[in-house]
Amino acid sequence: MKLFALLARVSEKRPWLVVLGVVLITAFMFVGASRLTTEMSQEAMMPKGYESIEAWDAISDEFGGISFETVLVVADDVTVPRVARAMMDITPESLESAGVPEGSVISVESYLEPLKQQAEMTGEPVPTGNIQLGIAIEMFLSSEYAKEQIVGKSILKDEKAALVNIQLKDDLSMNEEKEVANNLEEFIADRFIGTGAEAYVSGFASMQKDSDEFMMSETRILFSAAFLFIMLVLYLTFRRFSDIFLPLLVIIIAIQWIMGMMGWLGIAYTTMSVTIMPLMLGINIAYVIHLLNRYYEERETGNNPFESITISVKTVGVAVFLTAVTTMFGFASFLITDMPQMRDFGIVCMLGIAFSFILSVTLLPAIIVIRDRRKKSEKLDTHLEKMKKRRREARYGVLIDKTLVRSSMAAYHHHWIVTAGLFLVIAFAVFASFNLKTGADINAFFPDSLPSVKAENMTAEYFGGQQQDILLVEGDILKPENLEALLSMEDSIANDPRNSNNGEKYVTRDSIMSIADLVKDSSGDVIPGSEEEVEAVLGELSNQMPLAGFITDDGKSAMVMLHSEMPDTEDELRVITNIYRDSALETAEEAGLTIRATGFTVLISDLMGNMLPTQFKTSALALLLCLAVLIIVFSSFKYGFVTLIVVVCGITVEIIMLYALNWPLDFMTVTISSMLIGLGIDFGIHVTFRFREELRQHDGDLGESIREAVLKVGRSLVAAAFTTCGVFAILGISSAIMMRRFGLTIAIGLLGALVGAVLVLPSLLAIISRKSNGETAPGEESA
Repeated sequence: MKLFALLARVSEKRPWLVVLGVVLITAFMFVGASRLTTEMSQEAMMPKGYESIEAWDAISDEFGGISFETVLVVADDVTVPRVARAMMDITPESLESAGVPEGSVISVESYLEPLKQQAEMTGEPVPTGNIQLGIAIEMFLSSEYAKEQIVGKSILKDEKAALVNIQLKDDLSMNEEKEVANNLEEFIADRFIGTGAEAYVSGFASMQKDSDEFMMSETRILFSAAFLFIMLVLYLTFRRFSDIFLPLLVIIIAIQWIMGMMGWLGIAYTTMSVTIMPLMLGINIAYVIHLLNRYYEERETGNNPFESITISVKTVGVAVFLTAVTTMFGFASFLITDMPQMRDFGIVCMLGIAFSFILSVTLLPAIIVIRDRRKKSEKLDTHLEKMKKRRREARYGVLIDKTLVRSSMAAYHHHWIVTAGLFLVIAFAVFASFNLKTGADINAFFPDSLPSVKAENMTAEYFGGQQQDILLVEGDILKPENLEALLSMEDSIANDPRNSNNGEKYVTRDSIMSIADLVKDSSGDVIPGSEEEVEAVLGELSNQMPLAGFITDDGKSAMVMLHSEMPDTEDELRVITNIYRDSALETAEEAGLTIRATGFTVLISDLMGNMLPTQFKTSALALLLCLAVLIIVFSSFKYGFVTLIVVVCGITVEIIMLYALNWPLDFMTVTISSMLIGLGIDFGIHVTFRFREELRQHDGDLGESIREAVLKVGRSLVAAAFTTCGVFAILGISSAIMMRRFGLTIAIGLLGALVGAVLVLPSLLAIISRKSNGETAPGEESA
């Protein structure tokens, strides 16, 4: 209380000093916001220490990574000279001359690359004339080598589509990736003008560029919609324009502080960060509405602006502080997860809530004092009288009061039925929780209309799934027996009984490629008998095609590349990953090699295996932290424990909704339970706190205490709940599937918490109060 009294005095006596301090801090945060980066990659979501992550990092060190841009070229005939020349013009040198940062491009490969390499070996240039070039391409594609290694992989058999694979450095910064993508897009568009061909670009850098633009656009749209909704709520609540813009100013400054602190702390803006602005709007609006409401209540009693703001901060400030602490504890639970982005999300939300609270009890009171201390009393008195009349005569408010009181009293008189029904619903939710699906494909966050997503889907239509997984092999790879072992491993993967989905294989033998396949195909379909012969074959192969993507120069590390379409379900991901790892383990033991699986299928499978444990761990910790706060607040274990039923109701509704709609737990929805605990517990605190106060005033009369508690806090709870729910429901207009599910699920979950606060909680409060007093159950009383 002393702290809040001090804050009230400073805001009252030195409002301009408070404003100046906030301006200076905001300027500092603006600088931090300029340092903010974005990160949308799936590997950035992965916990450290996983074998798949370590293998991924090893590939980056030894092979330059597997960051590729893929250009899909579609035409009536991609072998005609004008199209072929455009494809041959795509080289590291030409890309650098077009503005791509020097050294960013490691290699460029297409069906024409071996033709160019052969020309270099003979010392003769690739033919430039239309007829000569056409003949050279036709002869090359009819060769046995091209039939084995090129046709069907980088050019279709009907010659209507071809691929150009551009390998990028794996350690490019986000800005460098976007620069590469922008310059590449312009370069490709320019090269294919007038060729009769269409070119589509997909890949890591293109997705980074498109996703960054999408995230910024989505954030602006959702924030604007939420902003307008909050303006409407504030206007309907206070009917005063300054009471709309002053709270919004506080909220905007709080969000600016969040972005600035993210920049200073080096926390990247990720897919989860899109929810931060709407989330902070929903949380902040409750804080400022509570304080403004109390301020006007005090003004209506005749207090001047200074007295009113002081009382408001000293009283409501304490309640807002408790609300902020419990909400922060809900987000603090994310700190124990292994997922880096989820930890960062928890940190950012905790900081945001702290900033919101601080500004609500300092800046908002200060600017209210500055505004009202010189207002003409007649004008302000008229406004206050109108507010009092609206509160007294508002039809919707009276209807809400009657509905809440009747419902809570009915639940009070039939509390055992309510309790039994609650346990049945919770039991069903427990069953549903063990039958929830999980989904972790980051592409589900982005709409198909994004250029890179569209290009990726088209590439899959023409050439099949381009999802690339890798088995990193380390050891004496060039020994003939080890090459044979790799071929046997590839066969076992393709022929594994589990490798089947409705009669179609997840991974076909033709979609698996390694240095062993190249050696075998170049040696008459057999592996040479000695290591020297193998090296001789590789020497010849290196004159026809680059081998750096298959094996290192020392022959000690190699990649087995497997292409497939991205599986739809967690079970399919797990099956494919297990096939990889089982075959790799068996081969490694027999051949004395080290083989590790990585790639998006494996990475996502590992991540989803951590999804449900993360959900349970964070939710359990959030519940324990909130319980500790409630016990301290109420100085009672039983009242603290019973108050938790509110968030249990919210989580129960969330789980049943996900189960009923067959929505998966993904990167977004996995956070909802902990968020509901942090947000929903506020409803329970208000009801329990007011119930105990009324119980003392009414000499232990339970019925009257419950009726008065719900009557006095119910309307404000409904207003706060629907305001917060409205902000989250706005996420339902997002074009991203994950975001829509997240917003709608948390909105419905909060409504479940509200129902728990006004129906279930009063029943349980009656039970524990009766038991404490040794009285008979209220259900035995007359209604």
